[in-house]
Amino acid sequence: MKAITTLLTLSLSTLALACTGGDSLDCDESGKCDTPDGLALKKQCENARTSAMDERRPHFTPLGVRWSCKDVSGVTADSNTEDDRGQEYCEYFTMLHTDGIPEIVMNEQGPVFCDASTPCATGTCNTEIFSCVTGSSVNTNTPAAILGKNLDSGSNKVTPLDPRLSTGQLEWMAQNPTQKVGECVFTSWHQDIDRPLKGTDKIGGYGLTARASNGEPLFRMGGSVNSNGAAQALLNDCLAAGKKPKNDGFLRGCNLCGVLAKDGLCVPWRKSDPSVCTMAMRVAECGCSVNVKDEAGASRKLDLAKEADLEVARELFVPHSRRGFTLGTWDGVERLPAGCRYVSTGDAKTVTVNGVTAPDPVADQTLVACDLLASHLSAATAKDPKEACRQAFGDEVVVHVRAPMAELATLSCDTSKPHCQGAVWDLENL
Repeated sequence: MKAITTLLTLSLSTLALACTGGDSLDCDESGKCDTPDGLALKKQCENARTSAMDERRPHFTPLGVRWSCKDVSGVTADSNTEDDRGQEYCEYFTMLHTDGIPEIVMNEQGPVFCDASTPCATGTCNTEIFSCVTGSSVNTNTPAAILGKNLDSGSNKVTPLDPRLSTGQLEWMAQNPTQKVGECVFTSWHQDIDRPLKGTDKIGGYGLTARASNGEPLFRMGGSVNSNGAAQALLNDCLAAGKKPKNDGFLRGCNLCGVLAKDGLCVPWRKSDPSVCTMAMRVAECGCSVNVKDEAGASRKLDLAKEADLEVARELFVPHSRRGFTLGTWDGVERLPAGCRYVSTGDAKTVTVNGVTAPDPVADQTLVACDLLASHLSAATAKDPKEACRQAFGDEVVVHVRAPMAELATLSCDTSKPHCQGAVWDLENL
């Protein structure tokens, strides 16, 4: 008889990502590590630098700035109504076919035994495991449960995290690890972009025009920090030369972010904010000028002291004509991890700035769905499949903030200054 691997002996409590001796972040008294209470700016920036300056997966490349959707170490869930995960201009949640997952029939002793001479009173006999089961595959005919979806940008309210799976369902998944039980959704659709999705695809049984329980678009980010306006403001506020330390561009950018943090304009312990701030700071430090093209094909230098020209510059880096930042992987802006797919938003594959429209083949890559398998739901994540999505795909789905396209504008910098040749924010220049 094939041994039945059971989850009954394992704890099903929600995974708490507590900081350990190997973690880079400190925790406050409540055990939360994502918003360091009293942690010095120097330590916050040192923590942020670890991932940003990783030579294998650098945040800074000639093409722009990037980081993974996975939150910084220590970001924790807080019950089923508040959740701090999804802060990096990329929110994620789970669509789990909770009602469609079969069960191994259970009694007081455990799985109900069956064989050729002992039929099942409920369900059918799976002779590979000699147990009664209610089905052999996941039923996806009904829409999936929406777990961990951010709803309220003011209080971080989310849909419930716990799918309340039965012990029989957990047993069935343990015996069917390759079965797809749902999808992990990653979205970079900026919270303040109101254009509806025009794609005809479905995710978890829901069309792309579906609404969340609060009436907002289901597949749009819910946090106000994940907005087009916030990203533009960050670029704007960081257009200044950094101060210390002189020999480390990232730490200068992060320290500048820390100064802005006092007014709520930048968050230095995130992955996204100090990286974007560093990019803008390097443009200022290298005396870069922006020459933008117009509909007639002419080019003119923007005067960044004028608000109208500054607005054009912000649009070049974070255009409203894009729904959000492009999602890809560390290997490229057009790639995805195994088991993931782009969900077409129906957006035009173009970008428009200053009246000029240019081709943008990856313009609709703001929504990604990844296969959630039974094997992804461990004892630690059975009550929190959002965490399973974070662990399985969060490190590999990558947000790309791209430099202005050559068809729209050019950046000219003072190459006589140290480290100001090529893309001034490239890793080798920092």
